[in-house]
Amino acid sequence: MNHDLRFTSEKIAKRIALIRPLIHRARHPLPEFDFEELTDAMAKPGSGTPRGTVAWDSYWAGQDTHFVLRSRFDVPQNYANPALYLPLGVAGDIFTHPEALLHIDGQALASADRHHQLIPLDRALADGAEHALMLHGWTGLTGWPPDPRNPARLQIRPCHVVDVDRGLRDFVVLAEVALDVATTLDPSDRLRDRTLQALDAAFVTLDTRDPLGDAFRASVPGAHEALKSALAEIGPPDAETLHAVGHAHMDIAYLWPVDQIRQKNARTSSNVLRLMEQDAEFHFSHSQPQLYDYTARDFPEIFERIKQRVAEGRWEVMGGMWVESDCNIPGGEALVRQILLGRSYFRDTFGDVETPVLWLPDTFGFPWSLPQLMKLSGLEYFVTNKLNWNQYNRMPSSAMWWQGLDGSRVLAQFLTTPREVQHLPFPTNYKSDLSAAEVIGTVTNATSGPDVSDFLIAYGYGDGGGGPTEELILKARAYAAMPGAPKVQMGRIGPALDAIRDQSARLPVWNDELYLEGHRGTLTSQAWIKRANRLAERAMHDTEAAIVMAWPEGAPQEVRARLTAAWRLICLNQFHDILTGTSIPVVFEDARRDYEQVQAEAKALCQMAFARLAQGDGTSLFNPAPVASSPVAFLPDGTEGQTVEGGSLIATPPLPAYGMAPLAETAPRIPVSITRNGDSFTLENDHVRLTVDQTGTLTGLCHLATGREALGPGETGNQLWAFEDRPISWDAWDIDVFHEDRSERIDAAAEVEIIESGPLRAALRVTRLYRNSRITQEIRLTADSPRVDFVTEIDWAEQHTLLKVAFPVDVHQSRATYEIQWGEIERPTHRNTTWDYARFEVPAQKWADLSEGGFGVALLNDCKYGYDIRENVIRLTLVKSSTSPDPGADQGHHRFTYALLPHTADPALVRAEARRLNDPVIALPGRTTAAPLVSCDADNVVLETLKPAEDGEGFILRLYEADRRRGPVRLAFGRAMQAVTICDLLENELAPVEIEDNGVSLTLKPFEILSLRCRPAVGGGGD
Repeated sequence: MNHDLRFTSEKIAKRIALIRPLIHRARHPLPEFDFEELTDAMAKPGSGTPRGTVAWDSYWAGQDTHFVLRSRFDVPQNYANPALYLPLGVAGDIFTHPEALLHIDGQALASADRHHQLIPLDRALADGAEHALMLHGWTGLTGWPPDPRNPARLQIRPCHVVDVDRGLRDFVVLAEVALDVATTLDPSDRLRDRTLQALDAAFVTLDTRDPLGDAFRASVPGAHEALKSALAEIGPPDAETLHAVGHAHMDIAYLWPVDQIRQKNARTSSNVLRLMEQDAEFHFSHSQPQLYDYTARDFPEIFERIKQRVAEGRWEVMGGMWVESDCNIPGGEALVRQILLGRSYFRDTFGDVETPVLWLPDTFGFPWSLPQLMKLSGLEYFVTNKLNWNQYNRMPSSAMWWQGLDGSRVLAQFLTTPREVQHLPFPTNYKSDLSAAEVIGTVTNATSGPDVSDFLIAYGYGDGGGGPTEELILKARAYAAMPGAPKVQMGRIGPALDAIRDQSARLPVWNDELYLEGHRGTLTSQAWIKRANRLAERAMHDTEAAIVMAWPEGAPQEVRARLTAAWRLICLNQFHDILTGTSIPVVFEDARRDYEQVQAEAKALCQMAFARLAQGDGTSLFNPAPVASSPVAFLPDGTEGQTVEGGSLIATPPLPAYGMAPLAETAPRIPVSITRNGDSFTLENDHVRLTVDQTGTLTGLCHLATGREALGPGETGNQLWAFEDRPISWDAWDIDVFHEDRSERIDAAAEVEIIESGPLRAALRVTRLYRNSRITQEIRLTADSPRVDFVTEIDWAEQHTLLKVAFPVDVHQSRATYEIQWGEIERPTHRNTTWDYARFEVPAQKWADLSEGGFGVALLNDCKYGYDIRENVIRLTLVKSSTSPDPGADQGHHRFTYALLPHTADPALVRAEARRLNDPVIALPGRTTAAPLVSCDADNVVLETLKPAEDGEGFILRLYEADRRRGPVRLAFGRAMQAVTICDLLENELAPVEIEDNGVSLTLKPFEILSLRCRPAVGGGGD
């Protein structure tokens, strides 16, 4: 039979459309809802404003409405499979809105949303009594991108109690899957014709002459059996196994605030628990301990049911981090805390059941140090989806061994489920609807080679949650025996990855960062939050170091609890749509309050520690950085030394890393000078001499030790450039390569004046006007400092304008070096290949450096993350100013500092000056002399972190090798130690280290991270 000539597929589709509505065998009307409007996501039902009765087919609510709908219902006693049918409307966005948590007789039961309109009911409710129905939810936003001015309203359709014909439903789903597979297969594939033949025969068996008649329903079992038998005769599914994992991706904040995800998570969880009650084969995998913690606090009854399913092995806890964090912007210790907080919460709450996978499907790129962090915390697998959103290059294998900076290897799996996304060439998704194109495509789209026959597909509605539906589970079951498609096996992520690992012997190794060729604007969008995060990380680093010095034997439990709470807030706001600047305005209002809370708590804890360390009158200095301090210190409100805005500068003996000493004034070796020569200015100390012209432009920078001019021949430095920035698809997320099409140099200065004349610091203030904005910079040179600081304040009123600073330098090198968390990475300065071309904007932490033999120039920063270095031009991105999803992004005041550092190709100096810029000495009241608890004289080793041990037993020292240099290292302690033990990132002790002369000797590999638990001797003092 020629099925194309007979239009078989079209005929079957028409027949399915005819019978699908008949799944509801009978309908019993619900009384209309009473509508209460609430103020916000956390408002309780009963606290809002009554809005009257909602008539069926009325347009009852607009976008961003928090609501309660109430009614009563009874279930006819003859209903065999009763369910609530609740078509509340369609919000017009790409998520599940409107959505609500459904309560019956006061008990939370399920999620009612766009994809969960049918809520099965317990047969026991058919008791002849009336039952209370309440829906507590949110209408969502309208459209993509969301338009707050959109006047569209939701139209509610008549709601009913229905009796579900499960036999007909099962037949319809099987027929839909078979038809979908047949029409997805190549027309030349004989399986296509045979599947259409099976469908055609089944629908001939089905009596649709009178779809409302008894003969139709009587014919359904025969048609269903005929279809199953015919499909079985065609043959088994394909040899590949597709592990179908029930999942609901939850953006903790995005087009909704954090408070809304607390409700969304409860809705999704209740839906999943309901499905588990109905189907014993259904499993669900859920990440992000922060979400579990919210549920435990907000919905304890739901949480107890989750714990029960976890104990049964049907609810899989996994993820590896506190939230699905951004990984480009958080500092090294913050990434550790994401893992420590996340894995510890799961262990303490559920026992040792977490699947050891770092699950980051939607994060925007991954540093080269991440495999080592995973190995040090017991995480074996890495899964993402986002690398398939590359604009130019496809990852060479969808499963591979990812080798980290230090040589650590983890198994990486890139999800391969295809779905069209905007203009991207090979996108995939983590929220499959189990269409044939996605099920078959998950296998055909994979590039892991013939050895791998197990694949992973995550199904269920996501981003704003929702999760699987009854029909998605039925589809998964249908694929288990569907010829022409891979065999679908419902299950969990862990066994799927175990199976892939067992087939991984010949998988390739990727020895590099996982750079996302897209979403480069996230390194800069919402510049304020990048600065707030850097300052919060610094505050916690400094506070923990002070606490360790105050309580080296172990911090009190209250102090540790407060530190944990502060770190949880920091890690929450590192979620991949908060810290990246890609959310709506209310998200950032919440984030500002969180960062204020972190700063206040860090200050209070620091003062507690200082009160134990310093007593009496006077002032002491604390150097919280892992490098010796600068010889010039700033004293807030001080009067000694050179008076400057906000206080004074004083020359002091440099403090060692983590050292404390009473304030002592010295004289600088050579005072800094500033002179005016006609239309130019010269600033000079014993390291550099720089010249600035009347426009505020840097015209020369001489490195005095070598006599080298840092700027390129005929070039100027500190060039400010504005670019028109209008990405193709995602405004706040992207910087597209064509942003350089329209550029404008901001060079004219409204004013240049000398504001500081030494002897400790000299400074020029340069004021520039650009369109509607004002840029004010203080170009500072400090005595005994090798760097030039550009302290910048901007009042920004431009939109779709990207601001960069550029320094063309006299250095020839094909590769530049950038600091990443726990190490550094080299990247090309050319665009020879498409892989090079794609890296036109790259992430870095505190510095980037371009060096040749014997000389280099580094550009440091105190809160910026987007760099580009092409040939000899070093650029740093300063402001982005998109308008979606936040119309006011980056408008208003900005403050930041970047610094230029010429040097003798000295990476240790670059690292040290970046730390001094980011973590200056702290003045504290009282007098104290406290030798560092630990020191190391190797300049390639960074003592990154001093923190109280989580269990109160001593303190943790975390260090790393920073210079790609293998060899012995000795640590000396300033206090007698009872025991020193190597531990993992979860602070599990692994091996003792021998103590000799109150120090330890270690051998470090290149870029190795090492954590040591240090237990001071009771009553032990210094040497």
